[in-house]
Amino acid sequence: MSVEVHKKKKAKNQMTTLKDNRKYQAMTVADADDLFLQIARLKAVLDRKSAAHKKRLADLELSHKEDVAAELAEYEHLTGELADYIQAHKERFLSPRKHKVGQIGSYGITTDPAYVTIEDEEKLFAYALKNGYDDMINTKRTANKDAVLRHVIAGEIIPGAAVVPPGDVAKFSFSKGYAENLQER
Repeated sequence: MSVEVHKKKKAKNQMTTLKDNRKYQAMTVADADDLFLQIARLKAVLDRKSAAHKKRLADLELSHKEDVAAELAEYEHLTGELADYIQAHKERFLSPRKHKVGQIGSYGITTDPAYVTIEDEEKLFAYALKNGYDDMINTKRTANKDAVLRHVIAGEIIPGAAVVPPGDVAKFSFSKGYAENLQER
């Protein structure tokens, strides 16, 4: 009788559990091959269904864009005309700043603060770094996993980090075009 001891990878308290693996010890290579082929068949089905789903979504998106193209063009044209009217008659929007149209809504003038749009981040970063404008660049903080591992190995308990011990891990991969090579059993 063979019983393996496994450590749960992401458990907070690193709880040790026992796993009875007699069933797997009794399996043959042919049994494992059969399992792998079953997994491959299921993966092929999942891949086909996912691809079909993505295609339907893309077709739906394209159909929607084609369906609303005329209305969108007219909408943009009319909003441009109304904006031009408002700009041509600013004096009509001094007080009140908006003109209400029944229960539908209103149009008028608002005062927007100045703002910037970034057209090329790389050029902006290069300029800011060259001229010492560090305040123009935000830095995203990320954890340095190598440093965390060194501290944990040294014996520190690091909140928010769990170490996965080294060792042999079961993995499998599928060759490109594997779905075409599957035979029904």
